[in-house]
Amino acid sequence: MPPAGQDEPLAIGYLFLLQRLLEHLRYRTDRGYADASQLIADFQADVVAQVEAGNVDGRVLDFVGGALHQSKIPASPQFAAASAKQPVDRDEDGPLPADAHSALAGILEACDGDPFMTVGALTESGHSMPEDARGALAGALALAGIPNARSAAVLFLLDPNPTVRRAVAGALAQVGASLTPTEVRRLIAMRNWRPENERAEVDAIIRKARAAGIDCAPWEAGSVEAIVATTVDGAATQGFLLISPVERKKRISSVLTKGGITDAWSGEPESRRRIEMSLVAAGMDAPTLAVSRSYLDRTVAHHLALSIEKREAPPLGLLQVAETIGGADWQPARMAFGETLAGLIAEVPKAMCEPATLASVLRKSNELAELEAVAQSWFEDDPQVAQAVERARGRDRAKLATYLLQSVIARHRDRWADVVLRTALWMREAPSEAGLCWRQLAIVAKALAEGRDMTEIGLMRDIALRTIAVLRDAGRI
Repeated sequence: MPPAGQDEPLAIGYLFLLQRLLEHLRYRTDRGYADASQLIADFQADVVAQVEAGNVDGRVLDFVGGALHQSKIPASPQFAAASAKQPVDRDEDGPLPADAHSALAGILEACDGDPFMTVGALTESGHSMPEDARGALAGALALAGIPNARSAAVLFLLDPNPTVRRAVAGALAQVGASLTPTEVRRLIAMRNWRPENERAEVDAIIRKARAAGIDCAPWEAGSVEAIVATTVDGAATQGFLLISPVERKKRISSVLTKGGITDAWSGEPESRRRIEMSLVAAGMDAPTLAVSRSYLDRTVAHHLALSIEKREAPPLGLLQVAETIGGADWQPARMAFGETLAGLIAEVPKAMCEPATLASVLRKSNELAELEAVAQSWFEDDPQVAQAVERARGRDRAKLATYLLQSVIARHRDRWADVVLRTALWMREAPSEAGLCWRQLAIVAKALAEGRDMTEIGLMRDIALRTIAVLRDAGRI
Protein backbone atom coordinates (compact mmCIF):
# COMPACT_ATOMS: atom_id res chain seq x y z
CA MET A 1 0.00 0.00 0.00
CA PRO A 2 1.48 3.39 -0.99
CA PRO A 3 3.35 5.33 0.17
CA ALA A 4 5.37 2.45 1.63
CA GLY A 5 4.48 0.13 -1.25
CA GLN A 6 3.90 0.52 -4.96
CA ASP A 7 0.92 -1.73 -5.75
CA GLU A 8 -2.31 -0.28 -4.39
CA PRO A 9 -4.62 -2.55 -6.48
CA LEU A 10 -2.93 -5.64 -5.01
CA ALA A 11 -3.20 -4.16 -1.51
CA ILE A 12 -6.92 -3.52 -2.02
CA GLY A 13 -7.29 -7.11 -3.22
CA TYR A 14 -5.67 -8.38 -0.04
CA LEU A 15 -7.98 -6.18 2.03
CA PHE A 16 -11.00 -7.63 0.23
CA LEU A 17 -9.74 -11.17 0.90
CA LEU A 18 -9.06 -10.25 4.53
CA GLN A 19 -12.58 -8.91 4.96
CA ARG A 20 -14.15 -12.07 3.53
CA LEU A 21 -12.03 -14.31 5.77
CA LEU A 22 -12.93 -12.25 8.82
CA GLU A 23 -16.60 -12.37 7.87
CA HIS A 24 -16.42 -16.16 7.58
CA LEU A 25 -14.92 -16.34 11.08
CA ARG A 26 -17.63 -14.05 12.41
CA TYR A 27 -20.31 -16.35 11.00
CA ARG A 28 -18.69 -19.22 12.88
CA THR A 29 -18.48 -17.22 16.11
CA ASP A 30 -22.22 -16.55 15.75
CA ARG A 31 -22.70 -20.32 15.83
CA GLY A 32 -20.61 -20.65 18.97
CA TYR A 33 -17.30 -22.01 17.64
CA ALA A 34 -14.63 -21.01 20.15
CA ASP A 35 -11.78 -21.62 17.69
CA ALA A 36 -13.18 -18.90 15.40
CA SER A 37 -13.37 -16.42 18.28
CA GLN A 38 -9.79 -17.26 19.19
CA LEU A 39 -8.61 -16.74 15.60
CA ILE A 40 -10.20 -13.28 15.55
CA ALA A 41 -8.53 -12.41 18.85
CA ASP A 42 -5.17 -13.74 17.65
CA PHE A 43 -5.44 -11.80 14.40
CA GLN A 44 -6.07 -8.50 16.15
CA ALA A 45 -3.25 -9.19 18.62
CA ASP A 46 -0.89 -9.93 15.70
CA VAL A 47 -1.84 -6.66 13.99
CA VAL A 48 -1.15 -4.76 17.20
CA ALA A 49 2.24 -6.48 17.45
CA GLN A 50 3.03 -5.40 13.88
CA VAL A 51 2.03 -1.82 14.73
CA GLU A 52 4.28 -1.80 17.79
CA ALA A 53 7.15 -3.18 15.71
CA GLY A 54 6.73 -0.31 13.26
CA ASN A 55 5.64 -2.54 10.35
CA VAL A 56 2.09 -1.14 10.03
CA ASP A 57 1.36 2.57 9.75
CA GLY A 58 -1.79 4.42 10.74
CA ARG A 59 -3.26 4.44 7.23
CA VAL A 60 -3.04 0.67 6.85
CA LEU A 61 -4.34 0.23 10.41
CA ASP A 62 -7.41 2.27 9.43
CA PHE A 63 -7.93 0.00 6.41
CA VAL A 64 -7.77 -3.07 8.66
CA GLY A 65 -10.23 -1.41 11.03
CA GLY A 66 -12.51 -0.89 8.04
CA ALA A 67 -12.30 -4.61 7.23
CA LEU A 68 -13.31 -5.40 10.81
CA HIS A 69 -16.24 -2.99 10.51
CA GLN A 70 -17.47 -4.53 7.25
CA SER A 71 -17.24 -7.96 8.87
CA LYS A 72 -19.21 -6.69 11.90
CA ILE A 73 -16.40 -7.61 14.28
CA PRO A 74 -15.73 -5.20 17.19
CA ALA A 75 -12.21 -3.89 17.50
CA SER A 76 -10.47 -5.31 20.55
CA PRO A 77 -9.43 -2.86 23.31
CA GLN A 78 -5.78 -3.43 22.34
CA PHE A 79 -6.53 -2.73 18.66
CA ALA A 80 -8.42 0.45 19.61
CA ALA A 81 -5.56 1.54 21.88
CA ALA A 82 -3.03 1.00 19.08
CA SER A 83 -5.21 3.06 16.75
CA ALA A 84 -5.48 5.86 19.29
CA LYS A 85 -1.68 6.06 19.56
CA GLN A 86 -1.22 6.76 15.86
CA PRO A 87 0.32 10.22 15.33
CA VAL A 88 -2.23 12.80 14.20
CA ASP A 89 -2.60 16.49 14.76
CA ARG A 90 -4.89 16.46 17.80
CA ASP A 91 -6.35 19.10 20.07
CA GLU A 92 -4.82 19.17 23.54
CA ASP A 93 -8.33 19.21 25.02
CA GLY A 94 -9.75 16.15 23.29
CA PRO A 95 -9.40 13.25 20.86
CA LEU A 96 -10.42 15.15 17.72
CA PRO A 97 -8.09 16.70 15.13
CA ALA A 98 -7.09 20.28 15.92
CA ASP A 99 -8.87 21.65 12.87
CA ALA A 100 -12.02 19.65 13.52
CA HIS A 101 -14.34 22.19 11.90
CA SER A 102 -12.40 22.09 8.64
CA ALA A 103 -12.09 18.30 8.73
CA LEU A 104 -15.83 17.81 9.26
CA ALA A 105 -16.62 20.27 6.48
CA GLY A 106 -14.36 18.27 4.16
CA ILE A 107 -16.09 14.98 5.01
CA LEU A 108 -19.52 16.51 4.49
CA GLU A 109 -18.46 17.95 1.14
CA ALA A 110 -17.08 14.57 0.02
CA CYS A 111 -20.44 13.00 0.94
CA ASP A 112 -22.42 15.78 -0.79
CA GLY A 113 -23.97 16.68 2.56
CA ASP A 114 -25.81 13.33 2.74
CA PRO A 115 -26.03 12.51 6.47
CA PHE A 116 -26.38 8.78 5.84
CA MET A 117 -23.22 8.69 3.70
CA THR A 118 -21.41 10.88 6.24
CA VAL A 119 -22.23 8.64 9.19
CA GLY A 120 -21.43 5.54 7.15
CA ALA A 121 -17.98 6.92 6.28
CA LEU A 122 -17.29 8.09 9.83
CA THR A 123 -18.47 4.80 11.36
CA GLU A 124 -16.22 2.74 9.12
CA SER A 125 -13.16 4.96 9.50
CA GLY A 126 -13.71 5.26 13.26
CA HIS A 127 -14.44 1.58 13.90
CA SER A 128 -11.10 1.05 15.62
CA MET A 129 -11.32 4.22 17.73
CA PRO A 130 -11.94 3.85 21.49
CA GLU A 131 -15.66 4.23 22.26
CA ASP A 132 -15.08 7.47 24.20
CA ALA A 133 -13.32 8.98 21.20
CA ARG A 134 -16.13 7.88 18.89
CA GLY A 135 -18.65 9.41 21.27
CA ALA A 136 -16.67 12.66 21.28
CA LEU A 137 -16.61 12.65 17.48
CA ALA A 138 -20.40 12.19 17.29
CA GLY A 139 -20.89 14.94 19.87
CA ALA A 140 -18.60 17.26 17.89
CA LEU A 141 -20.84 16.82 14.87
CA ALA A 142 -23.81 18.03 16.90
CA LEU A 143 -21.93 21.05 18.28
CA ALA A 144 -19.96 22.01 15.16
CA GLY A 145 -22.42 24.68 14.10
CA ILE A 146 -22.72 23.08 10.65
CA PRO A 147 -26.32 22.14 9.75
CA ASN A 148 -25.36 19.03 7.76
CA ALA A 149 -23.08 17.92 10.58
CA ARG A 150 -25.93 18.19 13.05
CA SER A 151 -28.13 16.09 10.73
CA ALA A 152 -25.43 13.42 10.76
CA ALA A 153 -25.20 13.60 14.55
CA VAL A 154 -28.90 12.75 14.84
CA LEU A 155 -28.23 9.47 13.01
CA PHE A 156 -25.55 8.54 15.54
CA LEU A 157 -28.44 7.93 17.95
CA LEU A 158 -28.62 4.54 16.20
CA ASP A 159 -24.92 3.77 16.62
CA PRO A 160 -24.24 0.16 17.67
CA ASN A 161 -22.39 1.34 20.78
CA PRO A 162 -24.49 2.62 23.73
CA THR A 163 -21.65 4.90 24.89
CA VAL A 164 -21.69 6.68 21.53
CA ARG A 165 -25.50 6.90 21.56
CA ARG A 166 -25.53 8.50 24.99
CA ALA A 167 -22.72 10.92 24.14
CA VAL A 168 -24.44 12.25 21.05
CA ALA A 169 -27.79 12.46 22.87
CA GLY A 170 -26.17 14.70 25.45
CA ALA A 171 -24.70 16.93 22.76
CA LEU A 172 -27.97 17.14 20.80
CA ALA A 173 -29.80 18.19 23.97
CA GLN A 174 -27.64 21.33 23.95
CA VAL A 175 -28.72 22.28 20.42
CA GLY A 176 -32.30 21.00 20.51
CA ALA A 177 -33.67 24.45 19.74
CA SER A 178 -31.68 24.52 16.47
CA LEU A 179 -32.99 21.28 14.99
CA THR A 180 -34.84 21.23 11.69
CA PRO A 181 -38.33 19.78 11.20
CA THR A 182 -36.78 16.84 9.30
CA GLU A 183 -34.44 16.11 12.20
CA VAL A 184 -37.39 16.19 14.61
CA ARG A 185 -39.23 13.71 12.41
CA ARG A 186 -36.22 11.41 12.44
CA LEU A 187 -35.97 11.66 16.22
CA ILE A 188 -39.63 10.71 16.59
CA ALA A 189 -39.29 7.84 14.10
CA MET A 190 -36.28 6.28 15.82
CA ARG A 191 -37.33 7.00 19.41
CA ASN A 192 -38.92 3.58 19.97
CA TRP A 193 -36.16 1.82 18.03
CA ARG A 194 -33.74 2.43 20.89
CA PRO A 195 -33.58 0.38 24.11
CA GLU A 196 -36.25 1.47 26.59
CA ASN A 197 -33.74 2.88 29.08
CA GLU A 198 -32.43 5.30 26.41
CA ARG A 199 -35.71 6.76 25.18
CA ALA A 200 -35.96 9.51 27.81
CA GLU A 201 -32.85 11.13 26.31
CA VAL A 202 -34.56 11.40 22.92
CA ASP A 203 -37.73 12.70 24.55
CA ALA A 204 -35.73 15.52 26.16
CA ILE A 205 -34.30 16.57 22.79
CA ILE A 206 -37.73 16.52 21.15
CA ARG A 207 -39.21 18.63 23.99
CA LYS A 208 -36.54 21.29 23.52
CA ALA A 209 -37.23 21.39 19.81
CA ARG A 210 -40.99 21.64 20.39
CA ALA A 211 -40.49 24.40 22.96
CA ALA A 212 -38.57 26.35 20.33
CA GLY A 213 -41.53 26.07 17.97
CA ILE A 214 -40.04 23.49 15.65
CA ASP A 215 -42.68 21.30 14.01
CA CYS A 216 -42.27 17.73 12.81
CA ALA A 217 -41.83 17.55 9.04
CA PRO A 218 -44.07 15.15 7.12
CA TRP A 219 -42.52 12.15 5.45
CA GLU A 220 -41.24 13.01 1.99
CA ALA A 221 -42.89 11.48 -1.04
CA GLY A 222 -41.82 7.93 -1.68
CA SER A 223 -43.24 4.54 -2.47
CA VAL A 224 -42.44 0.90 -2.93
CA GLU A 225 -43.66 -0.96 -5.99
CA ALA A 226 -42.28 -4.41 -5.23
CA ILE A 227 -41.07 -6.29 -2.15
CA VAL A 228 -39.18 -9.56 -2.48
CA ALA A 229 -38.34 -11.73 0.52
CA THR A 230 -36.01 -14.68 0.76
CA THR A 231 -37.03 -17.76 2.65
CA VAL A 232 -35.96 -18.22 6.27
CA ASP A 233 -32.70 -20.17 6.32
CA GLY A 234 -31.45 -22.59 8.95
CA ALA A 235 -29.82 -19.76 10.89
CA ALA A 236 -33.20 -17.94 10.98
CA THR A 237 -31.92 -15.28 8.57
CA GLN A 238 -34.28 -13.61 6.12
CA GLY A 239 -33.63 -10.82 3.63
CA PHE A 240 -35.93 -8.30 1.92
CA LEU A 241 -35.36 -6.34 -1.28
CA LEU A 242 -37.59 -3.33 -1.90
CA ILE A 243 -37.91 -1.61 -5.27
CA SER A 244 -38.89 2.06 -5.32
CA PRO A 245 -39.41 4.32 -8.37
CA VAL A 246 -37.14 7.38 -8.74
CA GLU A 247 -38.26 9.30 -11.82
CA ARG A 248 -37.16 7.07 -14.74
CA LYS A 249 -34.95 4.91 -12.57
CA LYS A 250 -35.40 2.54 -9.65
CA ARG A 251 -33.87 2.38 -6.22
CA ILE A 252 -33.24 -0.88 -4.43
CA SER A 253 -33.31 -1.09 -0.65
CA SER A 254 -32.58 -4.02 1.62
CA VAL A 255 -33.43 -5.18 5.13
CA LEU A 256 -31.76 -8.23 6.69
CA THR A 257 -33.16 -9.91 9.78
CA LYS A 258 -31.66 -12.51 12.10
CA GLY A 259 -32.91 -12.38 15.67
CA GLY A 260 -33.20 -8.62 15.15
CA ILE A 261 -32.51 -6.10 12.37
CA THR A 262 -28.94 -6.89 11.38
CA ASP A 263 -28.52 -4.74 8.25
CA ALA A 264 -30.44 -2.20 6.17
CA TRP A 265 -29.53 0.13 3.31
CA SER A 266 -30.83 2.00 0.29
CA GLY A 267 -28.78 2.20 -2.89
CA GLU A 268 -28.45 4.88 -5.51
CA PRO A 269 -31.04 5.10 -8.33
CA GLU A 270 -30.21 2.62 -11.09
CA SER A 271 -31.60 1.55 -14.44
CA ARG A 272 -34.35 -1.02 -14.59
CA ARG A 273 -31.91 -3.51 -16.12
CA ARG A 274 -29.45 -3.18 -13.23
CA ILE A 275 -32.26 -3.62 -10.73
CA GLU A 276 -33.46 -6.76 -12.52
CA MET A 277 -29.91 -8.16 -12.43
CA SER A 278 -29.77 -7.50 -8.67
CA LEU A 279 -33.04 -9.35 -8.16
CA VAL A 280 -31.82 -12.31 -10.19
CA ALA A 281 -28.58 -12.40 -8.21
CA ALA A 282 -30.54 -12.29 -4.94
CA GLY A 283 -32.53 -15.33 -6.01
CA MET A 284 -29.41 -17.38 -6.73
CA ASP A 285 -28.59 -17.98 -3.06
CA ALA A 286 -32.07 -18.54 -1.64
CA PRO A 287 -35.63 -18.97 -2.93
CA THR A 288 -37.59 -15.72 -3.01
CA LEU A 289 -41.23 -14.66 -3.14
CA ALA A 290 -43.00 -11.37 -3.79
CA VAL A 291 -44.58 -10.42 -0.47
CA SER A 292 -47.06 -7.82 0.76
CA ARG A 293 -46.28 -4.60 2.57
CA SER A 294 -48.16 -5.90 5.61
CA TYR A 295 -45.87 -8.96 5.72
CA LEU A 296 -42.79 -6.69 5.60
CA ASP A 297 -44.17 -4.39 8.29
CA ARG A 298 -45.04 -7.28 10.60
CA THR A 299 -41.62 -8.88 10.19
CA VAL A 300 -39.72 -5.62 10.74
CA ALA A 301 -41.78 -4.85 13.86
CA HIS A 302 -41.03 -8.33 15.24
CA HIS A 303 -37.29 -8.04 14.71
CA LEU A 304 -37.19 -4.51 16.09
CA ALA A 305 -38.63 -5.96 19.29
CA LEU A 306 -35.95 -8.68 19.30
CA SER A 307 -33.21 -6.06 18.85
CA ILE A 308 -34.54 -4.00 21.75
CA GLU A 309 -34.73 -7.07 24.00
CA LYS A 310 -30.97 -7.40 23.45
CA ARG A 311 -30.57 -3.67 24.21
CA GLU A 312 -29.42 -3.02 20.68
CA ALA A 313 -30.39 -0.33 18.20
CA PRO A 314 -31.12 -1.23 14.56
CA PRO A 315 -28.70 -0.01 11.87
CA LEU A 316 -29.26 3.58 10.76
CA GLY A 317 -29.96 2.27 7.27
CA LEU A 318 -33.40 1.21 8.50
CA LEU A 319 -34.35 4.88 8.79
CA GLN A 320 -33.04 5.46 5.27
CA VAL A 321 -35.20 2.60 3.99
CA ALA A 322 -38.24 4.05 5.76
CA GLU A 323 -37.65 7.43 4.12
CA THR A 324 -37.13 5.83 0.71
CA ILE A 325 -40.52 4.15 0.75
CA GLY A 326 -42.27 7.31 1.91
CA GLY A 327 -42.52 6.67 5.62
CA ALA A 328 -43.02 3.61 7.77
CA ASP A 329 -44.45 3.63 11.26
CA TRP A 330 -42.41 0.63 12.35
CA GLN A 331 -42.94 0.07 16.06
CA PRO A 332 -41.44 -2.85 18.01
CA ALA A 333 -44.05 -5.58 18.32
CA ARG A 334 -42.99 -9.16 18.88
CA MET A 335 -44.89 -11.78 16.89
CA ALA A 336 -46.38 -14.11 19.50
CA PHE A 337 -45.63 -17.68 18.41
CA GLY A 338 -48.80 -19.24 19.82
CA GLU A 339 -51.12 -16.59 18.44
CA THR A 340 -49.46 -16.64 15.01
CA LEU A 341 -49.56 -20.43 14.82
CA ALA A 342 -53.21 -20.51 15.89
CA GLY A 343 -54.06 -18.09 13.10
CA LEU A 344 -52.51 -20.38 10.49
CA ILE A 345 -53.96 -23.58 11.92
CA ALA A 346 -57.43 -22.00 11.79
CA GLU A 347 -57.04 -21.90 8.00
CA VAL A 348 -55.96 -25.54 7.68
CA PRO A 349 -58.78 -27.86 6.53
CA LYS A 350 -60.07 -29.92 9.44
CA ALA A 351 -59.57 -33.11 7.46
CA MET A 352 -55.80 -32.53 7.52
CA CYS A 353 -55.89 -32.44 11.32
CA GLU A 354 -57.53 -35.87 11.73
CA PRO A 355 -55.12 -38.19 13.59
CA ALA A 356 -54.38 -40.56 10.70
CA THR A 357 -54.02 -37.78 8.11
CA LEU A 358 -51.95 -35.63 10.47
CA ALA A 359 -49.54 -38.52 11.15
CA SER A 360 -49.18 -39.04 7.40
CA VAL A 361 -48.50 -35.32 6.83
CA LEU A 362 -45.78 -35.34 9.47
CA ARG A 363 -44.22 -38.58 8.23
CA LYS A 364 -44.12 -37.38 4.60
CA SER A 365 -43.19 -33.76 5.34
CA ASN A 366 -39.75 -34.35 3.83
CA GLU A 367 -41.33 -35.22 0.47
CA LEU A 368 -42.92 -31.82 -0.21
CA ALA A 369 -41.55 -30.82 -3.61
CA GLU A 370 -41.76 -27.06 -3.07
CA LEU A 371 -39.74 -27.44 0.14
CA GLU A 372 -36.71 -29.01 -1.54
CA ALA A 373 -34.90 -25.75 -2.39
CA VAL A 374 -36.05 -24.00 0.78
CA ALA A 375 -34.72 -26.64 3.17
CA GLN A 376 -31.22 -26.88 1.67
CA SER A 377 -29.93 -24.54 4.38
CA TRP A 378 -31.83 -26.27 7.18
CA PHE A 379 -29.22 -28.07 9.25
CA GLU A 380 -27.50 -27.77 12.62
CA ASP A 381 -23.98 -26.37 12.83
CA ASP A 382 -22.65 -25.64 16.29
CA PRO A 383 -20.00 -27.14 18.60
CA GLN A 384 -22.50 -29.21 20.61
CA VAL A 385 -23.89 -30.92 17.51
CA ALA A 386 -20.40 -31.47 16.08
CA GLN A 387 -19.30 -33.08 19.36
CA ALA A 388 -22.37 -35.30 19.47
CA VAL A 389 -21.72 -36.51 15.92
CA GLU A 390 -18.05 -37.05 16.70
CA ARG A 391 -18.89 -39.20 19.73
CA ALA A 392 -21.27 -41.29 17.61
CA ARG A 393 -18.87 -41.72 14.71
CA GLY A 394 -19.35 -45.50 14.52
CA ARG A 395 -23.09 -45.42 13.93
CA ASP A 396 -24.65 -45.50 10.47
CA ARG A 397 -26.41 -42.35 9.29
CA ALA A 398 -29.95 -43.50 9.99
CA LYS A 399 -29.18 -44.46 13.60
CA LEU A 400 -27.08 -41.34 14.08
CA ALA A 401 -29.95 -39.19 12.77
CA THR A 402 -32.30 -40.79 15.29
CA TYR A 403 -29.80 -40.16 18.07
CA LEU A 404 -29.47 -36.47 17.12
CA LEU A 405 -33.24 -36.02 16.94
CA GLN A 406 -33.61 -37.45 20.43
CA SER A 407 -30.74 -35.45 21.94
CA VAL A 408 -29.13 -32.21 20.70
CA ILE A 409 -31.67 -31.32 18.00
CA ALA A 410 -34.50 -31.99 20.45
CA ARG A 411 -33.04 -29.28 22.68
CA HIS A 412 -33.42 -26.84 19.76
CA ARG A 413 -37.07 -27.74 19.22
CA ASP A 414 -38.37 -24.19 19.80
CA ARG A 415 -35.93 -22.68 17.30
CA TRP A 416 -36.94 -25.12 14.57
CA ALA A 417 -40.61 -24.59 15.33
CA ASP A 418 -40.04 -20.86 14.81
CA VAL A 419 -38.15 -21.40 11.52
CA VAL A 420 -40.90 -23.70 10.19
CA LEU A 421 -43.68 -21.34 11.29
CA ARG A 422 -42.03 -18.31 9.71
CA THR A 423 -41.52 -20.30 6.50
CA ALA A 424 -45.21 -21.15 6.48
CA LEU A 425 -46.04 -17.44 6.82
CA TRP A 426 -43.67 -16.66 3.95
CA MET A 427 -45.20 -19.33 1.68
CA ARG A 428 -48.68 -18.08 2.50
CA GLU A 429 -47.74 -14.83 0.73
CA ALA A 430 -47.69 -16.66 -2.62
CA PRO A 431 -50.82 -16.64 -4.81
CA SER A 432 -53.26 -19.40 -3.88
CA GLU A 433 -52.84 -21.00 -7.31
CA ALA A 434 -49.17 -21.64 -6.50
CA GLY A 435 -50.36 -24.28 -4.04
CA LEU A 436 -47.38 -23.97 -1.71
CA CYS A 437 -47.22 -26.24 1.32
CA TRP A 438 -47.73 -23.67 4.07
CA ARG A 439 -50.58 -25.68 5.62
CA GLN A 440 -48.38 -28.76 6.00
CA LEU A 441 -45.63 -26.60 7.52
CA ALA A 442 -48.09 -25.11 9.99
CA ILE A 443 -48.94 -28.65 11.08
CA VAL A 444 -45.23 -29.46 11.50
CA ALA A 445 -44.68 -26.29 13.54
CA LYS A 446 -47.61 -27.22 15.80
CA ALA A 447 -46.26 -30.75 16.27
CA LEU A 448 -42.84 -29.40 17.23
CA ALA A 449 -44.34 -26.88 19.66
CA GLU A 450 -46.42 -29.61 21.29
CA GLY A 451 -43.39 -31.82 21.89
CA ARG A 452 -44.10 -34.53 19.34
CA ASP A 453 -41.34 -37.11 18.82
CA MET A 454 -39.10 -35.65 16.13
CA THR A 455 -38.33 -39.07 14.70
CA GLU A 456 -41.96 -39.18 13.51
CA ILE A 457 -41.50 -35.99 11.48
CA GLY A 458 -39.93 -36.59 8.07
CA LEU A 459 -38.78 -32.98 7.71
CA MET A 460 -36.83 -33.15 10.98
CA ARG A 461 -35.25 -36.47 9.99
CA ASP A 462 -34.04 -34.81 6.79
CA ILE A 463 -32.58 -31.96 8.85
CA ALA A 464 -30.67 -34.48 10.97
CA LEU A 465 -29.35 -36.33 7.90
CA ARG A 466 -28.36 -33.04 6.25
CA THR A 467 -26.57 -32.00 9.44
CA ILE A 468 -24.47 -35.16 9.36
CA ALA A 469 -23.63 -34.66 5.69
CA VAL A 470 -22.67 -30.98 6.13
CA LEU A 471 -20.44 -31.60 9.13
CA ARG A 472 -18.66 -34.50 7.43
CA ASP A 473 -18.20 -32.61 4.15
CA ALA A 474 -16.82 -29.60 6.03
CA GLY A 475 -14.29 -31.85 7.78
CA ARG A 476 -15.45 -30.83 11.24
CA ILE A 477 -15.84 -34.42 12.39
